[in-house]
Amino acid sequence: MIQASIRIVVSDGIRGEALEVLRCLKEPTEVQKGCRGCRILQDVDDGNALTCVERWESLKDLEDYAQSERFRRLLPYIEMSVEPPEVEVDLLQRIHGIEFLARTLAPE
Repeated sequence: MIQASIRIVVSDGIRGEALEVLRCLKEPTEVQKGCRGCRILQDVDDGNALTCVERWESLKDLEDYAQSERFRRLLPYIEMSVEPPEVEVDLLQRIHGIEFLARTLAPE
């Protein structure tokens, strides 16, 4: 599985607009071939810091999406980031869920 994230910091003047674009992209992204989920996060310490986190079945699926017109709607906001945007693409070997906590917190 692939996890991709893009973090941008926008100015106060475009925060609402940037959030609306991210919201409008969320559902259509989730139905793209290979998309396992999309989350839009707003930093609790800096409301202008926005992060889009997506999970993909394969790098090819992510590449196809990144080349789409839909994704290109996000590019102007990446370019307007008042701090250098952070882009990460991670290969996840194994994802642990609640069973990790149950096993870790279980009394020995």
